[in-house]
Amino acid sequence: MLVVLRMRSSRFAFLCVLLVLSFATPRAQGRSFELTTASIADIQAAVDAGKLTYEGLVGLYLKRIDAYDKQGPRLNAVITINPRALEIAREMDVERKAKGRRGPLHGIPIVAKDNIDTADMPTTGGNEVFAGNRPAIDATVVEKLRQAGAIIIAKTNMDEMAQSVRGFSTVGGQILNPYNLAKNPGGSSGGTGVAVAASFATVGLGTETGVSVRSPAANSALVGVVPSRGLVSRAGVLPISFTQDRVGVHAKSVADAAVVLSVIRGFDADDLATAESLDHTVTGLMRLPANSLRGIRVGVLRDLFRKDPEAAAGNAIIDKQLAVMTAAGAIVIDGLTTGTDLVGLMPSLRVNSYELRATFDSYLKRRGPASPVKSFAELFNSGKWLKGGVLEARFNDTMKAGDLNTNIEYQSRLQNQKMMRRQLVELMDRYGVAALVYPMKSLGAPAVGVSDDGLRDNNLASTAGMPAIVVPAGWDAEGLPLALEIMGRPFSDATLLSIAHGYEQASRNRVSPKSAPALPGETIPF
Repeated sequence: MLVVLRMRSSRFAFLCVLLVLSFATPRAQGRSFELTTASIADIQAAVDAGKLTYEGLVGLYLKRIDAYDKQGPRLNAVITINPRALEIAREMDVERKAKGRRGPLHGIPIVAKDNIDTADMPTTGGNEVFAGNRPAIDATVVEKLRQAGAIIIAKTNMDEMAQSVRGFSTVGGQILNPYNLAKNPGGSSGGTGVAVAASFATVGLGTETGVSVRSPAANSALVGVVPSRGLVSRAGVLPISFTQDRVGVHAKSVADAAVVLSVIRGFDADDLATAESLDHTVTGLMRLPANSLRGIRVGVLRDLFRKDPEAAAGNAIIDKQLAVMTAAGAIVIDGLTTGTDLVGLMPSLRVNSYELRATFDSYLKRRGPASPVKSFAELFNSGKWLKGGVLEARFNDTMKAGDLNTNIEYQSRLQNQKMMRRQLVELMDRYGVAALVYPMKSLGAPAVGVSDDGLRDNNLASTAGMPAIVVPAGWDAEGLPLALEIMGRPFSDATLLSIAHGYEQASRNRVSPKSAPALPGETIPF
């Protein structure tokens, strides 16, 4: 009996030694690269480990576009694929081996909305007049991305001339929502949102005049960032409004969006609105600590929780996310109001139709002599644009706007924008909060063909020129994504990214769409 006990004791001691060694001895950390969830950092880690090349990465994305864009679910998110994408990727591989990476975006494939000029690919705005036509030079944001080593892998479908929220253009047709193919993808940057959600590229560029970055991000369970007005150049972007237009980012994570924003920001002599950024120091865009919600004061803007019965369930989902923020250490101040009916004021804030003609004519001069039309009036009179809906109404309004200096309605809207911006900043100052949170929209995407506006409209950030970020907040009864929006003071973009990152890490609500599952070869262990 004693011998048996000794044997058992020895065996127990041996197991204890093994257990100690398992913790004390460094173990090779097994990692796995998954294309459908890969971040910029994941991609660079796989490249550094010798398990992936940029050429191989581009090849994987191109296979997904081939499988899911015009085949399979037919998401229809892409208008043009860059024919040199693989060649450029090979060049990036050679350069990395010889000189190292230019930065975190070296070799990273990016999609760009097809109203953002690319000299090596057509920029159509979804309009048949511009089909096949290349601008003379890159948009400033594209130039900056290329200088950082990024690869523009494709141009994405959009609402024609960025003038609606249905996800349809005469050049590209109807975009489908990857989370439910019978639903609206959001507009007007729907193609970018769907392409990033379906992993046709790592990140993407969109544009916004009203809700055109934030709405598609919400509908496709993405992070959507619109920067402070004046932080990022719009030069070379087929425009709507010199007051409201902004270039934004679609990404699967706040960290990835921060990398892109850090590259495309900055003064540009071709867009003098960026001169405002020279008076503000915006640093630390990529400084995203894990505990970034701890101790931060955030205000709940109850003005944007709509009172309509249909919005109640979505509002409740956002309320639950406030508890997530509190649990992560945020100091959430509820019940904030400007004292103004913000929802009722929204229709009197936009200046889209008033500024379209002047800003479009200015853009055409930059586009170069090969432009198929030389003025907005020429485009309008050609009749070659999508009839019906928002685009036709705005085109007609634009032709009637007249002299903006004497247009009383236009001048009144500009004053309303300034008043609203002042009220929002004063509200944040009064309660000492770093940002305001509220539903981006409390309803999931409507059916394909139905305009994604009305109760889903939320143009506040764009008309006030404030930076805003939407982050996935959960799922409605139909299984459609909803989003929390976080808005900050002008040029508080770094703080806003930090708050959004903290919430993202605490909530982790994003799930990849089932309509575009992983393909063979997209999982790489290393």
